[in-house]
Amino acid sequence: MWSKLAAPMFAMLAACGPRYAQLGPLPAEQIWSPLPVQHIEVDGVDVAWVDSGGNGKPLVMVHGLSSYLSFWEYQIPYFAQQGYRVIALDLPGYGQSGRPDAPMTPPWYADLVADFMDGIGVPDAVVMGHSMGGQISLTLALEHPEKVDALVLSAPAGIERFSKGSAQFLEGYWSESRALETTEEELRYTFTRVVFNRVDPGVERLLEERVRMQHTPEFRGTSVAVARSIRGMLQYPVVDRLGEINVPTLVIYGSDDRMIPNPILNGGRTSTIARQAQQAIPGSQIVMVPKAGHTVHHDDPEAFNTAVEAFLTRVAGRARG
Repeated sequence: MWSKLAAPMFAMLAACGPRYAQLGPLPAEQIWSPLPVQHIEVDGVDVAWVDSGGNGKPLVMVHGLSSYLSFWEYQIPYFAQQGYRVIALDLPGYGQSGRPDAPMTPPWYADLVADFMDGIGVPDAVVMGHSMGGQISLTLALEHPEKVDALVLSAPAGIERFSKGSAQFLEGYWSESRALETTEEELRYTFTRVVFNRVDPGVERLLEERVRMQHTPEFRGTSVAVARSIRGMLQYPVVDRLGEINVPTLVIYGSDDRMIPNPILNGGRTSTIARQAQQAIPGSQIVMVPKAGHTVHHDDPEAFNTAVEAFLTRVAGRARG
């Protein structure tokens, strides 16, 4: 039924934009990056990452579901210019990293990020995570507290609760082949009407990359990663452990987030989830960015970056080292 109702809308959106599938497959190593990509083996897995260098306080960026490090394109250069050593990685299963046969749960990713930091000689850092990366960052702070000096969470998953029935529905829907079945029209709708509230050339580039990568052999591994990541977020919630977070924490949501809370399974307002985060995480600060969506750090990078810089300045004794 939904596909019948949505078909005319997808067709209309397709007419409004280019057909990227016609350009042919795009290998992962050709994805655009704001900095030169390096590779390191972590726990037997190839991890792609970028590093702005310098002697500033390390700032480690952890991307969200179905994305990769270049989704931070407005943060990597900004915080490097502010004197931070900015480090961003592609989580395994995504971007230019390897596609291992692994659980891909928040605890697994958190352990890998901790070992990645050890591997590049970074004992501790400010950790910034978006959406799923936010839940991974929270898990990192819970399981490896010595690694995290402060948390910056952009529209984090892990705060919203799901009933058992809702979780089972999501796990059943996101099969390991689901991402392979998504059409270009559906992807354009998701990018321009759900994930981003401000569509610019960067979003078009990310959309083109996603469409063209779908036609590469390695994307099957990404489709598996998406399904396992979703199951992992549901099976390893952190919401009941938020009171254990003991580092300065900034949580930023967009007021017009169309993904949190889940509009179909839960409904409600993003501001409600933000208040729950503030109540649950001791001493946390909450910022709501007007008109921004789920990728709040892209939709209003000026507001996001300014809020983060002000937060880190206030906790400078611990965050700047």
